[in-house]
Amino acid sequence: MLRFEISEQDHGALPPIDVDDDVVVIGSSTAARIRLPAEVARAAHVQLSRQTWTLLAESKLGGLVRAAGDSGAIGHGIHLELGKYRVRVTAAPASAVATPPARTESLARELVRNLLGDGAAPILEIERGTSAGTTRVLPPPEATLVIGRGDEATWVILDEDLSRAHAEIRRGWDGVTVVDLGSKNGTRIDGVAVGDTPVELHDGATLTLGAVVMRFHDAAERHLRGETLEPKPVAARASPVVGAPRPVVRATRPSPWSFVAFAAIAGLAVVALIWILAT
Repeated sequence: MLRFEISEQDHGALPPIDVDDDVVVIGSSTAARIRLPAEVARAAHVQLSRQTWTLLAESKLGGLVRAAGDSGAIGHGIHLELGKYRVRVTAAPASAVATPPARTESLARELVRNLLGDGAAPILEIERGTSAGTTRVLPPPEATLVIGRGDEATWVILDEDLSRAHAEIRRGWDGVTVVDLGSKNGTRIDGVAVGDTPVELHDGATLTLGAVVMRFHDAAERHLRGETLEPKPVAARASPVVGAPRPVVRATRPSPWSFVAFAAIAGLAVVALIWILAT
């Protein structure tokens, strides 16, 4: 069994990954057992077979740049450098237990979040119910978020269908998981009831707490799927009501002939008045 310890510049090391497969590939594709962001790794970058390493693309190993096709013995361990990432490969301790693939995927998402910055943190958005449109960024790994309507909740939503402490969300090294805290109206993920056993959330999933419906967004998961990241859409706003356009009235200059006609009419009126008085 091999142990993989991944670290990144300016960030702490991730929990080690112990793999008992005969062949292990380090790369960016979904088929790779140890996944790194595509920005630093080819789809299949390094292959390890028990005690032998083989480079499938140019890499820096032990501080030296090595060409694709180079290979050698793992021996007491090797140090790979892929961009800003460092991968140390050694024999796993005799007491080690193989790491589940789900945790490996979760660790890959955390690497992508570090690469993309704060905008890649997982988010919960309320789609229906009280406070619709509100979003909440989930805390860093190994921290929890309690949703409910009571003061003991860390995300208070004042909805009578919620229990005081309704559900707990944990962003850990095994992914983002949800546990129901014995709520009155229950917790569901994509319509399936959640109990006191952690259930993992994936990008696009709906989380229903009583009558409150949330959507889970995970930009890092979309990035690992090869999707182009775009800004999260803003909720549509009602367009202002616009009445029928009023007719445009334009000012016009009076014609000079109107003054001539007016003077002629006035002159005739004066002559007629004089003639009447004279008779």
